[in-house]
Amino acid sequence: MTTMFRGRKTLITLDDGGWCFARLVGRQRRESGVRVELVGPAASKLPTFTVAAPNCGIGFAL
Repeated sequence: MTTMFRGRKTLITLDDGGWCFARLVGRQRRESGVRVELVGPAASKLPTFTVAAPNCGIGFAL
């Protein structure tokens, strides 16, 4: 497993109103309420998101 897919498992609330259970990677991955963006398709059954800038992204990590 590469370091790209290590991270915490969390709920993501999407701006369009949906939510999903996903893996969050990035420097601030342990914080709640950070903006996130999709990195790519599911890796081992979970989509992978990364921490985004406050004015970017498609949702929030809970």
